[in-house]
Amino acid sequence: MKKLFKNPRSLAFLGLMLGITIIMDMTPLGMIPLGAISATIIHIPTIITGIVLGPAAGFIMGTALGIVGWIHALTRPVTILDPFFMNPLISVLPRMFIGVAAYLIYAGLARLIKKQPVNNAVSTFIGGIAGSLTNTALVFLMLYLVYAKELVEKAGMPFGAIVLSVFTTNAIAEAIVSGLITMPVASAYFRYAKTQKM
Repeated sequence: MKKLFKNPRSLAFLGLMLGITIIMDMTPLGMIPLGAISATIIHIPTIITGIVLGPAAGFIMGTALGIVGWIHALTRPVTILDPFFMNPLISVLPRMFIGVAAYLIYAGLARLIKKQPVNNAVSTFIGGIAGSLTNTALVFLMLYLVYAKELVEKAGMPFGAIVLSVFTTNAIAEAIVSGLITMPVASAYFRYAKTQKM
């Protein structure tokens, strides 16, 4: 953590990712309403931050993303799920672990795969997918723990059916898009960082 705050490049990257997150939240780029749910790619900067700067930075960015989502739910609710996100247990807590999970999966795969070009491509892609699925899984876990009954009443279908419909539609698409965007951005960052050390 101390290392993160002493490194100007890391702080600049963290600030850039936070700025991109806020822009994505303020525009249709970050959250696309699809009926009862929002297809979101706003978590991608958090995933990238976790992978390139480590779990502490990922945790900080995830917390910032959660706060941005919480403010969004309070000030600009759009879908029927938005009132649930007014509770920080739903909007903030699950997002804190997106960058951490992305980093842990990325780092684990990077140790397993020894071939350098394949290593970066595969580990950053799977790390991106893992971060996105962590977001979806933890949000729905918290929705189930806190608001299962109210959510079932609003949606008019069993909770299991809601989860199944989300995971078989936009959750998979979000995860693949997250992996596809994370892979080139993180790989480019690592290549740049390597040239700076030489």
